[in-house]
Amino acid sequence: MRANQTDLSIATAAFYLAGAVFAALNASVFRYSEAPRPDLVVIAIACVVAGGGVLALGRRFSTRFAGALMIGALLVVVPSALTTPDALRAFNMGLLFFPYILYLVWFFPLWFARTLSYTWMATYIVLMLSRFGDEVATVLMTLAVTGLLAGELIGRFKARLERTSITDPLCDVWNKRGFERLLGPAVTAAQRSGQPLSLLYLDLDDFKRVNDAHGHAAGDRVLQEFARAVRDHSRPQDVFARFGGDEFVLLTIDANAEQALAAGERLRRQIPDPGWSFGVSEWRRGESPEAFISRADLLMLNEKHERKRARS
Repeated sequence: MRANQTDLSIATAAFYLAGAVFAALNASVFRYSEAPRPDLVVIAIACVVAGGGVLALGRRFSTRFAGALMIGALLVVVPSALTTPDALRAFNMGLLFFPYILYLVWFFPLWFARTLSYTWMATYIVLMLSRFGDEVATVLMTLAVTGLLAGELIGRFKARLERTSITDPLCDVWNKRGFERLLGPAVTAAQRSGQPLSLLYLDLDDFKRVNDAHGHAAGDRVLQEFARAVRDHSRPQDVFARFGGDEFVLLTIDANAEQALAAGERLRRQIPDPGWSFGVSEWRRGESPEAFISRADLLMLNEKHERKRARS
């Protein structure tokens, strides 16, 4: 079953199923009076249905659907502060804010997480103060500051993780994963607009000799200086990335193969040392990103062999 789920679907289902348990316990074991609580029973059933539905969807469960469910949770949980019998139980409802904001920050853009979490907390504070007065203000302030601060810290941690996962730490450029994430939208834009899109696949010549003769630290400096030079001599709209080892790619926006080839020759005149080879491919309508990259890679290998024969 785990193979059919995503982290988003599992976390959402867990959130709602935990809500079902919470509502069921408050309607039975922790009931504060003998009066029945059909509202809690309805909430428990709704949470079970929502959680089960999420698990049934599995990998088809989208972020948009998750956002709608989180808005629903806000609309149900926050107003319940008006129906609880006392301040203690109302604060128990407020504690649900912590898993709520952590879920939002982890799975959604920060602007969306902030919108819902700040709306939750502001509405909750207004309802609590209107019902229980200033005597709960200190606890509300502690709850709000702690929850929102935790959300901001997790958000910053998530942003750092995301940046680390899509950038190359040695050369401070995009890595292969980051490049592939940007390539998809670029291909889509080219397909819609009809503008050309080309790729240069770059590879340093005889880089292994640098490592063997001078050590890996010297090799790292060569890679860093080369990456910095290409980045400095490229257009701002182009996408430069390191694929690994001594292989780099440069995605040239709104440039056909002839223009990209000219750009590659210009770069080689501007950055003659270390020597490097490159191949150029222009995106073909309907072509997969993998094939687009592979064509440039093969042309780079052909040029590398020709340059090697010319030197020998």
